[in-house]
Amino acid sequence: MSAHLQTLLLALTVAFAYWWLQTPTLAFYSLQVFSLTVVLYFVAKRFSKAKIWHIAPTAQSLEMILASFAFLILVGSTGNKESILFPFTYVHLFFLVFSTQISTSIITGLLLVVFHYALGPDSNLAEMSELLTIPIMLVFFLFTKHQYNEVIKEKKIIENEEIALAESLKARTSLTKLIKKFILPKLSQIKEMALHADKNRDAIMGQIIIIQMEVEKFLQENRFNDEE
Repeated sequence: MSAHLQTLLLALTVAFAYWWLQTPTLAFYSLQVFSLTVVLYFVAKRFSKAKIWHIAPTAQSLEMILASFAFLILVGSTGNKESILFPFTYVHLFFLVFSTQISTSIITGLLLVVFHYALGPDSNLAEMSELLTIPIMLVFFLFTKHQYNEVIKEKKIIENEEIALAESLKARTSLTKLIKKFILPKLSQIKEMALHADKNRDAIMGQIIIIQMEVEKFLQENRFNDEE
C-alpha cells in the first residue's frame, strides 16, 4: 500500500470513528464493533502469515487501518480523555509510527489530537495538557524510529563488511593453495622439461594449457573479472 493511500484511509478511519461515536444508535454498539475489529485484525495478521507473537501491524498494510479504528473506538467510547484506557492512545501512536511513513505518522497523529478534542470540546486545562502529550509522544517515537533505523543500517553495513572480508580471506586461502600445490609443482616440471625443449615442446605446451585452465577456473569460482 502506498503512503498516500494509507494516509487517506487513516484520515477516513478517524473521521468514520468520530461519526460512529457521535451517532447515538451506533455508539451503543461501540464495544461490539471494537471486538469485531480486533477479530478482523488478527484474521488479517493470520492471512499475512505473521507469527503469533507479532502483534504490531505490518508496515504499509491494511492492518494499521483496523488497529486505528479499534483504538479510537475503544478510547472514545469509554470516556475519551477521561477514560482509564486513554494511555492506549500512546500504544496507538507507537504502532502508527513504526508501521507507516513519516508523513503519514505526522498527519494521522495530528488528526488524533483533533479527534479527541472534538469528542470533548469543553476541556479543562488538565485535559488540554493531556492532549498536548500526543504530539510530544509522536515526536519522541519518530526520533526513536530514526535512531532504530540508523542502528539497523549500521548493523547491515557491518554484516556486509564481514561477509566481504570472509570472502576475501577465502579467496586468498584458495589462491595460496593453488600456487603452492598446483602452479609451483607444474612450473618445476616445466623447468625440467625446458632443459630438452625441442623434445618436450608438446609436453611443455600441455602443462601450460593445464595451468591456464586451472587459473581461469579459480577466477570464475572466486568471481573475479577482467577489471580486477
